Amino acid sequence: MSHIVTIKTQVRDVAAVRAACTRLNLPVPVQGTIKLFDGEATGLAVQLPEWTYPIVCDTAAGQIKLDNYNGRWEPQT
Repeated sequence: MSHIVTIKTQVRDVAAVRAACTRLNLPVPVQGTIKLFDGEATGLAVQLPEWTYPIVCDTAAGQIKLDNYNGRWEPQT
């Protein structure tokens, strides 16, 4: 039996994002305006292994923007 889970959250704490990257051995996140495949996003950019574009955490709005090309660059797990 499969289950669908929906999680609504907000990411607002820059220090928590940086600490999570450290714990996960990810590169230090970079603040700025980041070019994505289809546009730009401003916030704290977190580069995931083998992903073409970073995840961008807009801590002012609490939103995360990402583009994984519908799973073609890296499967969602």
